[in-house]
Amino acid sequence: MPAGWLYTVPGETQVRVATRSGGEVWMGRGVNADDLFLCGYNSGLWMASPSAEQALDSVFDALMTSWHPNFVRVSLGMNSYSPVVHWESSDAYAAAMTRVIRRLGSHAGTYVLVALRSDTSMVDPEGNTCGQGDDAVCLPSNDTDAVYRALVRTFQADPFVIFGVANEPGGNRSTNADIRARMDRAVSVIRSEEDTLGVPHHLVTVQGNQWTSNLSMYSGSPLPYDNVVYEYHSYPPVAAEYTIPGLPVIIGEYGPLGTDTSFTTAFYADVEARKIPNLAWSLSPYSNCTPDLVSVTHDASLTTTAWGSLVRAYLQAH
Repeated sequence: MPAGWLYTVPGETQVRVATRSGGEVWMGRGVNADDLFLCGYNSGLWMASPSAEQALDSVFDALMTSWHPNFVRVSLGMNSYSPVVHWESSDAYAAAMTRVIRRLGSHAGTYVLVALRSDTSMVDPEGNTCGQGDDAVCLPSNDTDAVYRALVRTFQADPFVIFGVANEPGGNRSTNADIRARMDRAVSVIRSEEDTLGVPHHLVTVQGNQWTSNLSMYSGSPLPYDNVVYEYHSYPPVAAEYTIPGLPVIIGEYGPLGTDTSFTTAFYADVEARKIPNLAWSLSPYSNCTPDLVSVTHDASLTTTAWGSLVRAYLQAH
């Protein structure tokens, strides 16, 4: 892999970053953040001054300057709110989000997990179009192949981009076999497009069952592709669930259940010892997206909540 690209080694539980002299373990620490819809605040895409793009840039600049993460997850909710937008049509949403993601990735040493949360091509467990109202659990369909190809074409030369296949596919209404088959197809499509373009293989995160808190379907039987990591979500995170022998895991979402943050001391000690990349939920100063890291101030002041203060201190310490 060229220097700066992330990769995995079969049998290892950690992610590595390529360097000029070889490779070293990469440890990502960061937060979840919004797309142009700002967790619903900008439903209708009405914002003009500042525009949603300008608002996101300001939030990310403040985040990078004061919190010092090296990892941010940005979820693309293209069928989460109105109007419905698309990536493959190169519309204004795609152009703006490409600029936002690239500016975020321009910060030295920063990696961006670009997660496909919803799209009109995605389905619910019953096979119906999935999106507004149920967008957290959308499953990719065969028609989603075009979206993955378009995302690969957009970010083909960007080593800081990680592709997230879905959010929490199926919730708790799909079978392990169905989710695994959809994850397998999605990664194969991404790899095929990268090979057609002749570019390095990006890191790709795949999800599990039970709102991706259960990755056991992959234990002893990982997907047959390089540079795949397994994405875990839980509130709060449980060590026995996110540590699977031989599998590299990224904790894509974590936070307290209610206001109880007592898990954080043991959790941070554990992920640091195991070098498990992790992303706290959620940085959303324009709309309440519990558990909130910052207060809703409608600007980039990033006034931390009690939860946010703990996460910021963790990031600043490293």
